[in-house]
Amino acid sequence: MPQECFRIAVLHYQPKDEPPDAVVTQVSAALRAGGHEPVDVRVDESVSDLVRLVTRARADLVFNLCETFAEDYRLEVNVAAVLELARMPFTGSGTAGLLLAQDKVLTKQLLQFHGVLTPRFATFDGLSFQTSGDLSFPLVVKPARSDASLGLGVEKDMEGLARRVKKIREEYDDEALAEEFIEGRELYVGVVGDAARPEVLPVVELDFGSRWNRKRMKIANREVKFAPESPGSPHLVLPTDLSDELQGRIGRAAVTAFRALKLRDYARIDFRVSSRTNEPYLLEVNPNPYLETQCEVALGAKQRGMGYDALVQRIVDTAAKRHGLRGAKRRAPGAPHPAEPAAPH
Repeated sequence: MPQECFRIAVLHYQPKDEPPDAVVTQVSAALRAGGHEPVDVRVDESVSDLVRLVTRARADLVFNLCETFAEDYRLEVNVAAVLELARMPFTGSGTAGLLLAQDKVLTKQLLQFHGVLTPRFATFDGLSFQTSGDLSFPLVVKPARSDASLGLGVEKDMEGLARRVKKIREEYDDEALAEEFIEGRELYVGVVGDAARPEVLPVVELDFGSRWNRKRMKIANREVKFAPESPGSPHLVLPTDLSDELQGRIGRAAVTAFRALKLRDYARIDFRVSSRTNEPYLLEVNPNPYLETQCEVALGAKQRGMGYDALVQRIVDTAAKRHGLRGAKRRAPGAPHPAEPAAPH
């Protein structure tokens, strides 16, 4: 059965006088390859512009690439809320999933309830201290609602912990989350589809490289994530030595997290496998993760035989089905939207 062709608004955050992120061009090209008609919609800090521009696009579906708004990553959820209030069909997780996953403390509590193994942790809100058990240094400390490893650091004693908690409170106006550092391999798992039948993609590993200083702890901080890649620097690989049993445990934990946090369409789940016990610890749950062609989700999909264009189409198909768009009257690529007049000859 041929797939439906949609007019799709590619919604993304782009401050004035800045070029668009490469992922916008890549997703648009993939949509075009699938027979869809992508429409670029850039937003910055105006809610009225957000509603006006998306409405003016007259799209069947919004492909939501907004990971921030008005230079505040915590407002990502508000973009989804606006789309929901305007009853505009869109890809990715809604307000419920984004809110749950954004609060890392609540995420850990939900995962513990569902029996998913995560590192022991403590929280500091500036007034009180709560812990899930006795903790051992070193500790990975970060804002409870951070993104892209903002404010993240490793502390080896109480003095360093106190300094970082204070810094997080002052610079990010947030409570601090401290987790036990798990020495071991860092693995990423993509999950695509709906909650009823989510598909777990092959595992992708962050290889810290042969030149990594042995005195430095292997942790994916902002330097590792965003520094220019050089020979021997940390890079993504497809591991071939993971046992079926371990992959099964990781996959089951990823699906549990996907469902428990009410995620939709696509997500990336981050793990550490302890070098001491070989236990997989779930570190992060990322709804609507970065979707660049060489990202973790795309690499896992490619290993499964799902190229980038097919991955983007899978996200569209899942969202279209959820919003009742599948089976709608199909338009030929380039045909005018029903709400638009045909171009004069």
